[in-house]
Order: sequence, then structure tokens, then C-alpha cells
Amino acid sequence: MLAMLRVGFALLFGLIPLASLRAQSSEEIAGQTADRIWSLLQRRTTASLELQNLAPLAPVEFSSFRTALESALLKRGVATAATTQPETRLRIAVSRNVQGLLIVAEAVSGDNHQVAMLPWSAPPVSDARPRVKINAKPIWEQPEPILDFLLLDSDSQLVVLSANKVANYRLSDGTWLPISVASVPLAKPLPRDPRGRMEASSGGIRVYLPATTCTGVLQPSLALLCSPGNEPWAVNPRDPMFRVRWITDRNLMQTESIRGGFYSAAGVLFAGADGRVQDRSGNAVAGTEGWGSDAVSVENSCGRPMVLVAASGESDDHDLIQAHEIVNGQIAPASEPFAAAGPVMALWPAETPGQVTLVVRNFKTGDYEASRLGLACVQ
Repeated sequence: MLAMLRVGFALLFGLIPLASLRAQSSEEIAGQTADRIWSLLQRRTTASLELQNLAPLAPVEFSSFRTALESALLKRGVATAATTQPETRLRIAVSRNVQGLLIVAEAVSGDNHQVAMLPWSAPPVSDARPRVKINAKPIWEQPEPILDFLLLDSDSQLVVLSANKVANYRLSDGTWLPISVASVPLAKPLPRDPRGRMEASSGGIRVYLPATTCTGVLQPSLALLCSPGNEPWAVNPRDPMFRVRWITDRNLMQTESIRGGFYSAAGVLFAGADGRVQDRSGNAVAGTEGWGSDAVSVENSCGRPMVLVAASGESDDHDLIQAHEIVNGQIAPASEPFAAAGPVMALWPAETPGQVTLVVRNFKTGDYEASRLGLACVQ
């Protein structure tokens, strides 16, 4: 028999027109939400806290709400911790109904399930126009995974890194013609969802895979000399002093100045293995809660430095890529989302300034598609 659920509803909306309510800051609504949660629990407790942004609310505002809510709960004797078996699970969603924003708070403890709903008359959002547009240029497509690629010799030569080989192509009448290919003798099998990096060197290339590093020449034909080990490499060609290395048996990177493994690095932002975006000190960065694990800094002529970020779309079929900038210490979207043809498999700084390497797996064909992204200023 299904367990009986005791559901208590605190419905505070619908009685007063939302338009007549005074605008509430994230701190104010967080305090009211904490009061309602405390009234449901009625005792000191430790709870896990899950938040969802379904409105969607601006990332900066959502981050402020999360921080304020955690602080307000703690003041009321509700400690939040990421425990495997907490006394209570709190699930908070910022949603939207016909009247505006709505906070839905669920408290689950054993068979006891209680719900509170509060309207949020949020301050009006400024009419922020996109400052840049993301442009994409398709380069190459193939059935097997693409880990990275280089465009050399004034974009007339293409070098493609796959999971176990490097292929060299020459552009002729708008078509990439194969020149040579070299296999990569892996020191250890690559982890699931393999990742790799390739960079141009004097007269050749360098290949970095987890547990394997290769030096290659392109003339007179492609040849690789590989050895075991994770040698350091520059995650961004324009920042050669900041070097990382792969973690053997994992598709994560590490460096001496950052604690723990991370999936990607964009300037001073790091997408950690725990799903959070952190700074160099390991502190979570406000405004990045909706980001995915792929982020890359990109140069542009439109003003401030920007970061391209991949995140899940409305379905699992494709990801969305969006440009962000840091304004007055806060992260804000700078472009409309760009819909990729499938999930993002790689997002790297390109060897050409102002460009980003993108690899997606087309959800319709199953092929891996490599493109170059750039930013155009919006007038």
C-alpha cells in the first residue's frame, strides 16, 4: 500500500492582486520563505536543500535568493547540509503563474510531505539588450568522436584529433581532402566520454590525452611520437603561463594552484567536478547556478571580456550556448542563447584569437560536428 502523505498547503496568493503588492527583494522573499518552512518543521533540524530556477529568474537574482535563503534558514535553526540521509529534504522552486513569480517550497521527512507557496513580487527587470551575437562556422563532420581540431596555414589545413588517431586534411576547392593519418598508441584506455587537447607547436603539434602525451610533425607527412604521462599544457593559447594536466583515468583537469579536479576553465572561473563553478579559492561564483560543465573565455571587440557557457536546453536533444560578461562584480548574460545541434562534447579556446572550438554530437544524425564560434557586436 502506498504511504499516506500528509500535505499542508500555505497558499498566500490569489487573495491579493499581485500587481498591488510592493516589489520584494530576494532577501525579503527569502526571509518569508524561511518563515513558512520553519512553521512547517516546528523544530531544529538539518535538511538538504535543492533549488530549481523554473521561472526562469536572472542567474544573478537567483543566486542572491539562494544565498539569502540559506542564511535565513540558519537564523531560524534550520541547518542545510549535503548529507546522504538528512532529517528533512527541502525542495524550493522559483516558478511562474499567470500573476507572476511563485515560490514553491516542499518539506519531505519520511512519509510527511508538506508544501508552502508564496507569491514573489520581484523588482522589475531592466531591459537588457543582447550586446553580442554568437556566430558559428561549420568545419568538419565525422561518425567517430572529435576531441579537438586545429586550423593552420591560413585556415587551409585541418588537423583533427579523435580518440585514437590524428588526421591531417588540406582544403581544395572548398573541400577537405585527406593527406595523412597517424594512430595514437594510448598508454591507458581513455575514460568514458573521452576528452583531449591539441595545440600547434613549432613545425608540428602537441597532443594531450589522459595518461598519454604526443609530439607530432606534419611535414613531409603526419607522424606522432607518444609517451605515457600527463604533461602540463596551456588551457588557453593566449595565457601560456596557466598550465593544467589531465587526471589519469578521468576526463578532468588539475593544476597546482586549484584544489580538486575541474572540467573546464574560463579565465578565473572553474567548472568543478562537483557541478559548481568556483573561483581560484574554491568559492562558488554567484550567477553561475544554471551553467553546465563547459565554459571558455573568448576575446571580443565589444567591450568587456566574455565567457561562452554551454548548458542544457529544454530537452536532452541539444544544449544551449550563451555569452556572459562580468558587470560590477556580477555575471550577466550578454547574448541570446545559441541552440547547438546536439549535446556539447567539447568547448575549447581556439588557436585563433576571438574564436572558440565547438564539437557537438548531432542528435538527428549521431555524427560529431566541429565548428568555430565567434562573437559579433550588436548595434
